[in-house]
Amino acid sequence: MYPAVEADAPVTVWLNGGPGASSIMGNFLFSSPLTISQDPATKAFNMHNTDASWISASTVIYIDQPVGTGFSYGEPVLTNMDDVTREFIYFLTQIWLKFPQLQDKDLYMTGESYCGHYIPAFSWGLLQNGNFNLKASLIGDPYTAGLTQKQAMYIEPEALNILDDSNMA
Repeated sequence: MYPAVEADAPVTVWLNGGPGASSIMGNFLFSSPLTISQDPATKAFNMHNTDASWISASTVIYIDQPVGTGFSYGEPVLTNMDDVTREFIYFLTQIWLKFPQLQDKDLYMTGESYCGHYIPAFSWGLLQNGNFNLKASLIGDPYTAGLTQKQAMYIEPEALNILDDSNMA
């Protein structure tokens, strides 16, 4: 969790997709005040501060979920979205209890890829719970309907004239 620069800023929860991808990826590659880069000459990885961070606008919490993803651990390993949603809401409730200054803040749910499944379920559960001030849910490159999305992947490049019969042979 990275506290926001401004005290009255909202809270943003970031979830990576997967299923099973750690949110540490989003942390160090997308939106945190720390980023990792590789030195092309030595191939060494370096961590450094960046000004391109969401903490200028929000407190950001990166969560590895469901249990068993990334650095998360515990029992049981869940097998359906209803159970995963209940566990996520319980977990977020515990964060709110530990950090009561977050309780009245606006909440934004964000993520990518397979979060096209998680975020709608979690957001609906948070709204039903009534103890969270959910303002919006944002999903980048959502993976929501695998078969349909895979079958339709060619449509956009074809429409933009990037892909045609001449480069398919």
